[in-house]
Amino acid sequence: MLTLSKNARKVLPLSLIICFFVCCLVLNPQKYIESVFNGMLLFAKNVAPALFPFFFFTKLLTGLGTANTLGKILKRPVSRLYNAPYESGYIMIMSLISGYPVGAKLISDFYSERIFTLKDCKKVSSFTSTSGPLFVVGTVGTLMLSSPKAGYVLFVCHALGAMLNGLLYRGKSAPVAVSAPLTPQRDDNFLNTSITSSILSVLVVGGYIAIFSMVIDVALDLKIVDFFARIISPLLTLAGIPAQTAKPVIISLIEITRGCQSFADSGVGIKIILPFIAGLLSFGGLSITFQSLTFLKQCKISVPFYFITKTTQAIFSFIIALIACAILY
Repeated sequence: MLTLSKNARKVLPLSLIICFFVCCLVLNPQKYIESVFNGMLLFAKNVAPALFPFFFFTKLLTGLGTANTLGKILKRPVSRLYNAPYESGYIMIMSLISGYPVGAKLISDFYSERIFTLKDCKKVSSFTSTSGPLFVVGTVGTLMLSSPKAGYVLFVCHALGAMLNGLLYRGKSAPVAVSAPLTPQRDDNFLNTSITSSILSVLVVGGYIAIFSMVIDVALDLKIVDFFARIISPLLTLAGIPAQTAKPVIISLIEITRGCQSFADSGVGIKIILPFIAGLLSFGGLSITFQSLTFLKQCKISVPFYFITKTTQAIFSFIIALIACAILY
C-alpha cells in the first residue's frame, strides 16, 4: 500500500487540480490554447498599456520620496482612523488611482524597504486593495453598462467600502517605526531598475489573466458554473433577486472582468446588479486574489486573512451600493 508523506498529502489536492487542467489541454488543445491566447490578447491590448505606466510611475514616486511627502499630508487622518504608518496614505491614494494590484505591490515594496512591519502590512492591506477609475468608470460603467453614471456610483461605493473596511482591522496600538523614512533613490540605475521591476510585475498579472481565461472556459464547458449557479439561484429568488444573476456571480468569483460583462448581458435592471458588481468588484475574484497574494506573500499575509478582509470589504461595498441605488435609481 502506497503511503504519502505529510508534505505530499498537503500538496495532493493542488496537484490533482493541476493535472486536471493539463488533461483538459491535452484533450482539447485548440479550444483551451485559444482561451489562453484570448487572455493574453486581453492583457496585451487593455491591461498592460494601462497598468505598466502606473507600476512604473508609482515605483519612481516611491523611490523619489513622494510617499513621505504625500504621507505626511495624510498623516493625521490615516493615523487616527487606521493606526497605520503615515506612508499608507500614499498607498491608499495610489491604489485608488491605479487599481489592482498596485496596492499590494507597494505594501510589498515598503516591507522590503523596512518601512512597514508585518503587523503594519496587515492593517494597510485592509484598506488599500482597490480597483481604479480606469476600469470601474471606463470599462464597467461606460463600456459594459453603457452608463458613466453607474461607473461613478460604483467607484464611490467601492472606495468607501475599502475605507470603512480598514476600520475593522485598525487594532488598538499605534504603529511602531521600524526604520527611518524611505530615502530618495537617485542613483544612475534607478530608472532602469524601475522599468525592470515594473515589467516583471506586469508580466505576473498577465500570466494570471491568461491562465484564468482558460479556467473560466473550462468551468463553463464542464457546466461547473451552471452547477453552482443552480445552487445559489433558489437563495437569490427567495430574496426577490432574478435568478439570471446567479451565473454572473459565480463567474465574477473566478474573474471579475468576465463577471461584470456577464452581469451587463444578463438583462437584469441596473438597480439590482449594481450592488452585486460593487461587492464582487471589492472581493476581486480568484484571479486578482492570486495577483495580490503574489506580492503580499513576503509580508506573511495568510490566505485566510486576505479572504476575510476582502469578504468584509465586499459586504461594505454591497451595502453602500444598495443604499446608493435606492436613492439614485
